[in-house]
Amino acid sequence: MATTLEIANSIGLSGSERLHDPSIHWEAMSPGDFAAKGAGLTIYEGYFSSPFGEVIAMGTNLGLCGLGFSSEMGRGAVRDDLVKRWPLAQFEQQPNQLASWVNATFAGKGDIALHMMGAPFQIKVWEALMHIPSGYVTTYSNIAQSICKPKAIRAVGTAVGRNPLSYIIPCHRVLRKSGGLGGYHWGTPVKRVMLAFESARDERSQ
Repeated sequence: MATTLEIANSIGLSGSERLHDPSIHWEAMSPGDFAAKGAGLTIYEGYFSSPFGEVIAMGTNLGLCGLGFSSEMGRGAVRDDLVKRWPLAQFEQQPNQLASWVNATFAGKGDIALHMMGAPFQIKVWEALMHIPSGYVTTYSNIAQSICKPKAIRAVGTAVGRNPLSYIIPCHRVLRKSGGLGGYHWGTPVKRVMLAFESARDERSQ
């Protein structure tokens, strides 16, 4: 791991400012809609290139709801993983509906809309993740402290692992308390590349 990464023990996770260059707007699905498992919802999907290999993006009219990387798992497995989260939704191949949000994600500038589709506790954890600055990492226990659930470290870990919007919601910046890299839903090699990419980018910007 690049040496410019620093452990963020206190990173202002309760603040409202999004610590990334793109302008990100998000709204959360209501608990009732989440329980409906996507019934009555149209989700657009498409495949795109990224600095970390091929990515499948999914989103509604309100914003991106899924982003997964296929280099380690394969295209079919990644799509199935995302689709199973909203099994009653209707899926349509419409990459043009998502292109501007996806392009802004990897360009590091522009406007991104997110439709965060998860249980209330998951969304609280994902919101906290969005305040970890690029170039910093934190731990599951720090995230648990930041959402006032210091004993819920295991539950936080589960929520981090279920993050459907990888990279935008930067779960790759969460490490084990020992400093070990830990796992990553789309493959640990992808996590390693993401951290190295951000470290190199931040060094160039200094």
